[in-house]
Amino acid sequence: MTFLSPEGKVEREFRRITWSHMYPHGTGKARTCKDCHQSGKTVGLGYGSLTYLGGGRWRFTPAEAPAELLGLKHGLSALIDLSGKPLVNLRPGVSAFSGSEIRRILRVGLCLPCHRDFSDPVMRNWPPKRPCPVFKE
Repeated sequence: MTFLSPEGKVEREFRRITWSHMYPHGTGKARTCKDCHQSGKTVGLGYGSLTYLGGGRWRFTPAEAPAELLGLKHGLSALIDLSGKPLVNLRPGVSAFSGSEIRRILRVGLCLPCHRDFSDPVMRNWPPKRPCPVFKE
């Protein structure tokens, strides 16, 4: 929001994007496992591509240019970076995923090319600390 003087000069600017909460596990149509566990947008990184680098490390390449006209160094769809650092303001009582939560969510996505959903016995009985032999974590 920009406040202008009667002469049309900028007196004060207020630049802030505030996000409110949503209910990802609500009553709407269910998403596929891939839609959440392999999506940078879903975990709050914004539109772009994710690359697994090995050793639990990820790279996110944004598809959007930074919203420089708003004074932002990131695209408008980004809420957080890969470390979980907030890029926007969130309402009280609302938080984005932390860095460790992002890594845990995306780690499940590594399994999905071989184990597509919970009909696979591996996914039903998978202990979260078990390393994937394919990705050699």
